[in-house]
Amino acid sequence: MTDPVDLSSIAFWSRSPRERDRSLAILRRDRPVSRQRPLEDPVLPGAAGGGYWAVVGHAEVVAVSRDPQTYSSDARHGGVTMEALPPALARATQSIIAMDAPEHALLRRLVSSAFTPRRMTEMDGAIRRAARDIVAGAGAKEEFDFVADVAEPLPIWAICEILGLDEPDRTWILPHANAMTGCRDPEYGGADPIGALRDGLVAFGALTAELIDDRRRHPGEDLISALAEAEVDGERLTDDEIAAFVILLVIAGNETTRHAIAHGVKALRDTPEQWAAVAADPERHREGTVEEMVRWATPIMTFRRTVTRPALLGGHQVAPGESVVLFYESANRDETVFTDPWRFDIGRRPNRHIAFGGGGPHFCLGALMARKQIGHLVAEVVRQMPALELAEPRYVIGNFINAIGVMPARSGALA
Repeated sequence: MTDPVDLSSIAFWSRSPRERDRSLAILRRDRPVSRQRPLEDPVLPGAAGGGYWAVVGHAEVVAVSRDPQTYSSDARHGGVTMEALPPALARATQSIIAMDAPEHALLRRLVSSAFTPRRMTEMDGAIRRAARDIVAGAGAKEEFDFVADVAEPLPIWAICEILGLDEPDRTWILPHANAMTGCRDPEYGGADPIGALRDGLVAFGALTAELIDDRRRHPGEDLISALAEAEVDGERLTDDEIAAFVILLVIAGNETTRHAIAHGVKALRDTPEQWAAVAADPERHREGTVEEMVRWATPIMTFRRTVTRPALLGGHQVAPGESVVLFYESANRDETVFTDPWRFDIGRRPNRHIAFGGGGPHFCLGALMARKQIGHLVAEVVRQMPALELAEPRYVIGNFINAIGVMPARSGALA
């Protein structure tokens, strides 16, 4: 028997976050783990599987996240998206987030060198300057799109700096990344979502092949150079494995931070007393503002796991081979953890959000970089745009990234 609160319909995933949460709140209160029917009309035919267990409570999401032996992320089981992908496609698009130990730990160590606190400190000044210039450029316009002109440029700049991509490549990859994550949305994937996925894979593969060849002949200090030279158990990474890293980092390092900024600034602007507090002393409120923005936005809404051995989850017996979907956006609105969860509160203490993951080996590798970008960009927005006006956003249809496609704005910039 599947639950009467249906989380599998296209209609559910076409709603705004607040509208979705009306359904999720019912489940959090009464049934934090529920049986759901297969996804309606999956992008890939046959990818819906036989239904899944929806995990919507904070405690339950954390428990699954910290038990990777029972709840697998491996591409051989279809990876981590709600749709179970063919293993080759899961590997090509999800890289290390669709791996279990020991492979996951080995490859994560290779990438982590690009995201160390030392490296982030070295980039801090450049991130601050880029944030200042981006906001100044948008503020010079009377009207603009906050997503495209403010939230989007900084994350893609930062991840391309780490990858070592030149300026022409930076503008070229963004439409493909958008189409791959928003392939269900007509604005991004058009009438052919499968084609959008295919075109993105082909484009990233071609770009990465050229870059790998160049870096092997002329290595630099960038991440692609490091990956091209790296060995795991005496074996070089294949071009396909490096391409999968690039896709993951462009999406994880760009889309998630972009939408945390867009959702977060909208929430801050809609809370005048908190906007005023940040404007008066952005440094004092930086940490609280960033953490509340990340909780509020929860850019990654869901991850799927596959059960590897019999287990008891939320009072239900789950069996090997069954799918378990973690609803992070619901867990970050759990009333048992967050008082008045739909109140945006930069002073929320403690703020036990799990937007970067619920613990365990898959905690977000780029969390520190995301925090730096959000902090610097928000400080510049409140300083340079004291009378910022934001219209209601247009949300992107999808069950993975909590994306805002467009949010019209008027700058209210300083003269």
